[in-house]
Amino acid sequence: MKDINEILEQVQALPPLPDTAIKLMSVVNEPSSTVDEIVEAIRYDQAVTTDVLKLCNSAYFGLSRQVTSLNDAMMYLGTVKVLQLVMGVHTNALLAKEQVGYGLEPGVLWKHSVAVALASAEFAQRLKLPNVGLPYTAGLLHDIGKVILNEYVAEEFTEIVRRVTEDKLSFIEAEEQVLGFSHEQVGALLAEQWKLPDAIVRCIRHHHDPSALDSPDPLVDVVYLANCVCLLLGLGLGEDGLFYRADEEVMRRHGVTESDLEAVGLETMTDPKRVQEMFSSTAKRNPKAVAVGK
Repeated sequence: MKDINEILEQVQALPPLPDTAIKLMSVVNEPSSTVDEIVEAIRYDQAVTTDVLKLCNSAYFGLSRQVTSLNDAMMYLGTVKVLQLVMGVHTNALLAKEQVGYGLEPGVLWKHSVAVALASAEFAQRLKLPNVGLPYTAGLLHDIGKVILNEYVAEEFTEIVRRVTEDKLSFIEAEEQVLGFSHEQVGALLAEQWKLPDAIVRCIRHHHDPSALDSPDPLVDVVYLANCVCLLLGLGLGEDGLFYRADEEVMRRHGVTESDLEAVGLETMTDPKRVQEMFSSTAKRNPKAVAVGK
């Protein structure tokens, strides 16, 4: 089994997310960003612009007229939706791969990530957070550590599951005991390597344990609640999905009830499959444009 230093070397060897995605996340991280600033972050990436326009004109949106520019896309779909499309273009191929170590078939991690992103945006709206685009991006990337740990978890997976079922540990607790670290920690290291905004790094590092922070972070809480809802609904469920415990304190501090969880769940369930199919056509057309790692 490799230790955390070897994992760090693997993380450092990976190429970063494309410059467009990094620039866009910096813009998204600033609630006062203007449409012009968002368009400026995207417009010089021809491949992404082409894919976004293709998605805007797909049957999924059913617009009455053809969208021919990023400015048109912003006008007809809104900035949040366009931001979601750009981030989806950049992450589809990476997250759609099979994750053998976590018992996830091809496309399952992507489906779960999209569901958590959608639920994060929904919770952010309900809790009146100032920037819905940021929770969506954080939700989309929250499990990125599984991509890195996948090959290392496979050989230890039986022992992890045994500790979960027999010792009644959460999957994260068992992961840390067996591996010495969790996919949260590795994902955060990768996010730091990619120079992602600190807010997104925190969400990745604490999406299973928001109470570990010195003071509550509403963005981390939103991604945490979204992840819980999606796991409970079986959206992108892997072998580890049934073994997480929800933190009632997070619900209490935001006044979130069981009914709220159900409502967000119902809202979320309507979209992931359609979104997955929409992005899959783009990934098949140009898989190298969004692939990271190998």
